[in-house]
Amino acid sequence: MAITNTPEAEGAQALFCYIADMLGAKKTKTEFTPYIEKTKDVNEFFDTHKTLIDTAYSTNAVKTEKSKDTIIKFIEKNNDWFMSSLKISLYLITEIDDLVSKKFSKIQAPKSQGLFYKHGDDIVMDGMAKLFKSANEEYKKGKGSLFFGNINKWSPADIYFATSVAKKEIEKMVNDPETKKSNLKFSTLNTKIGKMIKAGELLPLSLKQVKKDVVLKQVNFNRKDEEELLAETYATGVKPYNVMQGSFKTGPKLFKFDVPYSKGREGYRDIRAKLKSGKYTGDLQFRHTPASNGRPSQGFKVVLKYDGASALGGQVTSFPILVEQIKINDPEFAKKMAETFKKGYTEFEKAMKLYNQFGGGNMRYKPPSNVKNKKELKDKFNDDVGAISALTLMNPLRKVISDYFKKPSEKTHNVMRTIFAYVASRTINSSPFVIAKD
Repeated sequence: MAITNTPEAEGAQALFCYIADMLGAKKTKTEFTPYIEKTKDVNEFFDTHKTLIDTAYSTNAVKTEKSKDTIIKFIEKNNDWFMSSLKISLYLITEIDDLVSKKFSKIQAPKSQGLFYKHGDDIVMDGMAKLFKSANEEYKKGKGSLFFGNINKWSPADIYFATSVAKKEIEKMVNDPETKKSNLKFSTLNTKIGKMIKAGELLPLSLKQVKKDVVLKQVNFNRKDEEELLAETYATGVKPYNVMQGSFKTGPKLFKFDVPYSKGREGYRDIRAKLKSGKYTGDLQFRHTPASNGRPSQGFKVVLKYDGASALGGQVTSFPILVEQIKINDPEFAKKMAETFKKGYTEFEKAMKLYNQFGGGNMRYKPPSNVKNKKELKDKFNDDVGAISALTLMNPLRKVISDYFKKPSEKTHNVMRTIFAYVASRTINSSPFVIAKD
């Protein structure tokens, strides 16, 4: 079953898995290859498979957060995701028999159980969510805060292959009185999941966008391997960034910008701490996400990116959780990050309220119906809010981050390792899973 509660992209992957499953391995390879080789285009794909797609939704074989029409429009406008969805669904339908027979021999072939495409089910997906919640709450009892901000940091699996034995075991764990009392430990939960995987009863699979060849990689199957990878993970400095220049003036009925706009403003709003992890290099991108529904937001993202990879390596979307991870190895740096963010956000929030009141913010975010070029106004709103964020919050916060990571010490490496492990779902409390990527 493909979990598609992250909108269009995973919904598209679920739909394509269904199409491939219904066509079968041989026919999928024949029909998908011309699109991968670009001798046929996306419009022809949806015309050719219209009946299958309609059946997928009318029978509820496919359930996606976004509507069928929204998914189709997304794929038509995003060729990268069209190609990625084709490649992954083709790989799974043509290779899964070998994967299952060699490593997970007790799992039946996908079509026989309808394991692809579902938004979720009451046994496996909903069951995993309940088990995760119990373990997260159990951790909170002893530590005072949750270990994970969301289930994806525990396990980013988008599809679970499960035998009837696995389903019964998951039901048994969910119905255990101790689970319902939030007394389930992550160590216990992960050990049981690991045993089911090893026995060939369960296979959690995470899907990433791919542009090259699809490969499968095991994560958290062996704690010793994960610890060795973390030991080989280092902070390697900071990528150069541009300080946002300019100012704005506010008054009872005034909001005046003096900010030199440059297209894209590359490097003006974020900062990237570089890293090396095993044989891979990449960076952690720190960035404020300043607005939600036109209003000031404390949203903050730390995104792991590997050099040369098509997809992200993971992310954390909560500043408080980021601070908690930093605090594990360097409480002083965590405190400085928290204080700098709090002070900067206070200034940002004041400026945003004045901007919305006197700078045209509300009109730009929700323009009147008679305004023709609404996109241009909304783009201007996003540019303005990004500049306010950079001037008030990110400029001082980026200096703190840059000063810390530009000349790494062993303590810096340890902070990097902890953030990396959390973002990439590789912590000691994370569940085993298999990732499909390039």
